[in-house]
Order: sequence, then structure tokens, then C-alpha cells
Amino acid sequence: MDKALHNVIKHDQFVETVGEASEYVSGHKRQVVLYVVIAVVVAALGYGGWTYMKARAAERHAALGEAMGVAQSITNRTPTEEKKVVDAFTKVTSNYPGTKEGNLALYMLGMMELERGDTAAGEKKLKEVAAGDKEAASLAKFTQSELLYGQGKTAEAEALLRELVANPTHLMPQEQATLQLARYIAKTKPEEARKLLEPYRTARSPISTPALEILGTLPGVPTPAKK
Repeated sequence: MDKALHNVIKHDQFVETVGEASEYVSGHKRQVVLYVVIAVVVAALGYGGWTYMKARAAERHAALGEAMGVAQSITNRTPTEEKKVVDAFTKVTSNYPGTKEGNLALYMLGMMELERGDTAAGEKKLKEVAAGDKEAASLAKFTQSELLYGQGKTAEAEALLRELVANPTHLMPQEQATLQLARYIAKTKPEEARKLLEPYRTARSPISTPALEILGTLPGVPTPAKK
């Protein structure tokens, strides 16, 4: 990722926001709220304060920022308004295929498909994003893990999260992938979940708070038998 883009990422805000999205998806299985996801991406990329513009990248940055703006401006989600959002993101994917911005726009379109209940179409887009630019791919894989977990495919969901833990990105920090992995294995592998979470006890609040909450659900540490 561009160094200047890295510098404007609001890391703690992103971890907290993506955690909220994660909790929503976990509770609703297949339904995903588009505007929560937009908040995640905006928090991560810092579009509000993004001042860096490369000559060749400025157009792509501006195009994605404009599409995000259209999505955020929608208050009455009628079919007409929804089409405006779809058209805005589709324009970015069509004009900049294979780029970071194009893949992020495709990711947003996939999330909209999921929200509408078209799981097959949404998963198809996520699969395409997951095979491209690593930053957008990390978001797609995180969402794929949510869907797989909701479908009862826990081993596949766990494998994706372990991949994200081992290969974090700016858009999907290691902490967030670790927290989600711990949530998934809390019942089946509580000791491993505890080991994953212990280092986060004293971390920043957006990280330590969910870590402590998950730790609180784990069974207590067995008391050694007296001799």
C-alpha cells in the first residue's frame, strides 16, 4: 500500500468499526448491512482526510471516493436510490478493473448482493475480489469467513481467518482477524482461543475490550490437582 495512504489510516477506529460489522454479520448469518461496511472502508482509508494524490492514481482515488460519497448520501433506500449506488460502484469497476480501487468497488457491489439476499451473486464477486489486490482481498476473505461460518462450514471459515492472521493487511489488521478467529474457536478450542487473546488484554481499547469479552466466555483455567 502507498506509504501516504498508510499514514492516514485510522487503525483503532477501523478495528472497532469492523468489529461492529462482524458482530452484526455473526448475528444475522447471511444478511450484511451495506452502510456498516462502507463505514469500515471509509474508516480504514480515511477518505475524509485523504490528501495524498499521485498523478496516475488521483483519478482512481477520486472515482472511488465519489462512489463512496454517493452511497453515504442515500437516506431513502428506494430501488431508484439503490441503482444510483450500484451504478456508481459499477463505473469504478468498469473503468479501473484489477486495481485496488476497482476491487474495493467490486467488493461493495458484492456486499450489496448479499444484503439483497442474492448469496450466489455476492459470493461470486467476493471470490473474484479475493483473488486480486491483497488489500481488497483481505476484506473479501473476512466476509467469506463470516458466510462460511453462518453456513456451518466452520473448518473453511477458520482456515480463511488463519490465513488473514498470518498475512495481515492495512484493511484487515492482524488483531481483527485474531479476534474473529478466537470467537469461532472459543467453544471447540478454548485453550487456543485463550492463547490468542491473552496478548491483547492490555492493548488499546478497541482491541482489548472485545478480547476481554471473548475471554470472559471461555471456560475457566483448570485448577491443578493437589498431591
